[in-house]
Amino acid sequence: MNPVQLALRVLRVDSRSRLSALLTAAGVAVATALVLFLATLPNATDARMERATWQRGAADPSGAISQASLDFFKNEKIIRLDVSGDRPAVGGAPSFPGAGEVLLSPRLAELAKQHPREELANRFEGNVVGVLDETSLKFPEQLVAVVGHQPGTLDATKAEETGWIAAGTDDFLLKFLSGVGIVLLAIPSLVLVASAARLTAARRERRLAALRLAGATPGQVVGTVAAETTISAVAGTVLGLLLSWPLRFVGAQIPWGGGTWLPSDFTPSVPTVVAVAVVIPLLVVLAAVLGLRRVVQAPVGAAMNQSRKAPKAWRLLALPAAALFFAFGLSTAEETGGVTFMLAALAAVLLSASIVGPWLTGALGKLFATTWRRPAMLLAGRRLRSDPKAAYRSVSGIVLAVFVGSMALTLLPSFETFAGGGRSFKDSVLYLDVPSATVADQKKRVVGELERRGANATVVSANQATLETSEGGTYAGLVISCPDSAAVTRMAVGVCAGPPAIRADPATQLPDSGLRIRAYPASDSEDEPPTFGLPANVVTRPLGGQDPELSSSVLIDPELVPEIANVGESTLVVNPATDADREKVRTALAAALPAESFMSRELRLEEQQTMLGDLKRVTAIGLGLAALLAGSSAAITAASSVVDRRRTFGALIAAGTPVRMLGRALRTEAALPALVATLTAGAGGIAIGVSMLTLFGDDTQVVISGWIFAPVVIGVAVAVLAASSSGPMLRRISREPVADE
Repeated sequence: MNPVQLALRVLRVDSRSRLSALLTAAGVAVATALVLFLATLPNATDARMERATWQRGAADPSGAISQASLDFFKNEKIIRLDVSGDRPAVGGAPSFPGAGEVLLSPRLAELAKQHPREELANRFEGNVVGVLDETSLKFPEQLVAVVGHQPGTLDATKAEETGWIAAGTDDFLLKFLSGVGIVLLAIPSLVLVASAARLTAARRERRLAALRLAGATPGQVVGTVAAETTISAVAGTVLGLLLSWPLRFVGAQIPWGGGTWLPSDFTPSVPTVVAVAVVIPLLVVLAAVLGLRRVVQAPVGAAMNQSRKAPKAWRLLALPAAALFFAFGLSTAEETGGVTFMLAALAAVLLSASIVGPWLTGALGKLFATTWRRPAMLLAGRRLRSDPKAAYRSVSGIVLAVFVGSMALTLLPSFETFAGGGRSFKDSVLYLDVPSATVADQKKRVVGELERRGANATVVSANQATLETSEGGTYAGLVISCPDSAAVTRMAVGVCAGPPAIRADPATQLPDSGLRIRAYPASDSEDEPPTFGLPANVVTRPLGGQDPELSSSVLIDPELVPEIANVGESTLVVNPATDADREKVRTALAAALPAESFMSRELRLEEQQTMLGDLKRVTAIGLGLAALLAGSSAAITAASSVVDRRRTFGALIAAGTPVRMLGRALRTEAALPALVATLTAGAGGIAIGVSMLTLFGDDTQVVISGWIFAPVVIGVAVAVLAASSSGPMLRRISREPVADE
């Protein structure tokens, strides 16, 4: 009888082996579906980028021009393209509309109908002649407007300068997270597979040992297990590949980067499918074969269920080795920007936990077995000491989940510190940087359009400048009148009466002489900006209630440097009177200065806030999956532990040991290693998370939240609950006669 026939016969006659095979196949299916989905994320981000590459400023040799700008409506970003010329549809990009014609994305067209025209629709003056197809959008909900103009009305040079507004950009963060997800979710999935395979471990060992004692060669034994495992692994892989199809539609509904996806984005490449379909079952079969060393080398000991050797202390060397490897991967990522080595090092850190865990479990069991005298604790200590590998196996998935949770809860609060509005203007202000020579004309156009549309707002202008001292100190400055700065900036200027002055942070010590003002260079000029000297003993006044991020900023009264009025670059500042006027003001600005991007605090923060929301959502989903996989593997391992010790528990019950005490012992032997291992995993996750923050800059602020201890508490609770799930099986054993299987 060949190994395949023998494996099929075992599955046919042994119900417990069939259950183990089914659970193994289920675990392989979950691992295959998750890994395949995560592996398609880089391709999905590239598909988004390709669809949206046309949403940028450009000038074609044919004369077609597109000028890109950003707008904002009720916390949603709008990509606006002002176009002229004749450009036919190419690839996924639409053809340009004619002069006076407008194309809107479906979501933007819906919003334009739902809200008053003066708030949104009037920004795109012209007849709406069509709706953009979702295959030309970065995501289905994206807000895009394409506004047609007469040929010759758009500046080709300025259009090229707006190419940076392209909506399709390489999403490095999601590609990085997909790699991390494969490492952090695939390993718990494989732990679930291993736990399912352990459900009949003792019976399998005795069966295989009997075959060895009956004359079977090591190759035949290995072949039998490989065939039995291959059947489950291949079936699970096929099921996982089938599950990946509906999983695409579920994943397409998870927002990222401001919107959802198209299901076609998650279409895996053929090499990816082949790699996943081959590697995952191969790993499962390899793990099963490697677990046969005891049966092959010592069949008598396996048949008689002799105690295994205690793990050696050399296992502790895995921790510093993994730490050094991670430091190397981190430094490589910082220098080159590649994360391959760092992801491999992260996998090595997780692997080191499975190497060190059994030794710690054995040491913990020895401690309690020798110092504790309560029956349940004594039984748990003896179990941890006699078979630490099996005892640790029950919490290994939970350890990985705690590690992931601690790392995520270290990174997220620190990421939130990246959010900042920038510039020195109030949150309500809309502003645009323009050449100083044109600011007066543009200010006039904006004021006129605001009055025509009945939008209530104040408009001021400020020259950008740098204050320089004779000692080499530099300070970012705005040349703006005191009343105007009080109205539009975040700086507390105090009383405006008195001679012209420089207003600076109270801690700033400006010298009495040698001060000069350098104009900020205009974006359309390559000339060196001029410098203007200030008179000696210029008045310096303190700013009150200064924002820390503005400590190096100063305000300069225009009377001190009247020559700067038409030099360099200025900022046109529009301050809506109320929040109710805000959308009307944006509509007026779009009409007064079309194709210009008026910035604001919400627009500057939009990308940061979107990224933080995405990270929180992905973290919650990832931790939920990791906890589910860990809890499932812990429950299955606890059940297999009872099955493996069926005769031992039967003998203890026959000797008069209460079932309640045995249940308490099972919970104790789960809680003890879980507490120590999860504390260690939590500390390791925090350390890895803090280390990874260096990728985002040396000055990144590390924030430790009290929630960082939640994974440890939840991990121990899940371990105890999983151990409690074996209670029904323990009670079933108590009702059976004491007999060998």
